[in-house]
Amino acid sequence: MNITKLYRLSKINYIKLKNELRILQDMNIIEILGDNKKIIRVNYSNPKVIILINLLEELNKDD
Repeated sequence: MNITKLYRLSKINYIKLKNELRILQDMNIIEILGDNKKIIRVNYSNPKVIILINLLEELNKDD
């Protein structure tokens, strides 16, 4: 997903969103690809990401 689409969906201030994405990138949670059009993707090779996904799926089952 690109940053602009994420911005529109989240309705978070664009500058704040970019800062938060940079933090997630520094934590190796996401990858930001590209030069002009930045594409964001989840880093599935990070074990913490897998744990988080599993947790969210379990929480979603209870709904």
